[in-house]
Amino acid sequence: MGFSKVKFIIAAGLTVVLTAIIGGGLAYHASCRGRILYGVQSDGHSLFGMTQQEAEHYFEQLGQRKLSGHTISLRSNGNVWKLQPQEFSVKPLAKATAEQAYNAGRTGTVMQQIAEQIKNAVYGCNIPFTASYDEGLLQQKIESIAEDVLVQPVNAACEIDANGVIHHVQGKSGKMLDVPAALQAVGQPLREMQSAIIELPIAENPPFVGTDDVKNVNAVLASYTTYYRHGARGDNIALAAQQLNGVLIRSGASFSFNEIVGTRTANAGYKYAAVLINGKSVPGIGGGVCQVSSTLYNAILLAGLNPTERFSHFIPSSYCPPGLDATVADDLIDFRFMNPLPHSVYILANADGKKVTVQVLGTQADLQGKQISVETVGSSKKPSVYRIYRANGQVVEREYLHTDSYS
Repeated sequence: MGFSKVKFIIAAGLTVVLTAIIGGGLAYHASCRGRILYGVQSDGHSLFGMTQQEAEHYFEQLGQRKLSGHTISLRSNGNVWKLQPQEFSVKPLAKATAEQAYNAGRTGTVMQQIAEQIKNAVYGCNIPFTASYDEGLLQQKIESIAEDVLVQPVNAACEIDANGVIHHVQGKSGKMLDVPAALQAVGQPLREMQSAIIELPIAENPPFVGTDDVKNVNAVLASYTTYYRHGARGDNIALAAQQLNGVLIRSGASFSFNEIVGTRTANAGYKYAAVLINGKSVPGIGGGVCQVSSTLYNAILLAGLNPTERFSHFIPSSYCPPGLDATVADDLIDFRFMNPLPHSVYILANADGKKVTVQVLGTQADLQGKQISVETVGSSKKPSVYRIYRANGQVVEREYLHTDSYS
């Protein structure tokens, strides 16, 4: 038998086989018209032969059964929260699942459909039955639980005793709910309409100021005090100083007075007191806070920190020399500085009813043995301010800061 004849016989045989497969596939497809094809199932239950409407009815009943005993229990540290599906508008996707089951093996070209149908018949085709839920309602619930499990951290701190010795107070981590992980953990059984017991994912909530942040603090780099009288203005000064107390500025970091102290409002505890506007004393909420920012300004200059945003008053202030004030106003005027030193600095601020004192604590070696002072040159109406660095009693640097013009 010649080679050409062999090729002809093989080709003819393949044609017959292919024709039989295609013909059988088309016949099978025609016989199952309007019904789910063989091999299609959902969670082990065969859907073969069902119409799409029958499958939808099946999934509706299955969804009702699943949800009737559906409870999700969340646990953490002995506490339990029970969630019910109706809280989150859980809806079985019966129609969409039935449609997906019906379309299994019916998409693509004729050859693709036949190939898919053979694959489904041999290996099976599982159609997952899931539900939808209101993600916003679940978010609200998880965030509410997050408030219940929250344990606030405790910042590390520095304290100075009566003898002037600096003591370090260790920081402590708190606990917080990992909200994204909790949403994912709860979302899965909601979608699958399954009961579940879930141990809530709790994450460490580290303090902003850790023990390592203050371990190198060993000296008072600078201290500055201004004086005031009792009254509403004094209460505002005390409140602003309280917000400053315990603030850490890391090496290379910037500080904003308005961000740290916050907006001066009645809800925040501030009172009406005299403020200077265009050189005139008028009542205003938070009057007196500028004395705290000015006291801080003088302290950071003496500690070797660098002002990056600072404005003077319209007229000289009574509580500090001309050129050494720093005015602030909500959302309008800020006082900012940055820490150029190799280590963090720590702010202590205290108002005792008569005086407000700001101390800048840090690492003594960062000043490299230099002593810093401030010198004002010129008239009280137009003072120029210089920062003087001395080493071994000798001036080693004279830094020009600014010249103010008062009315």
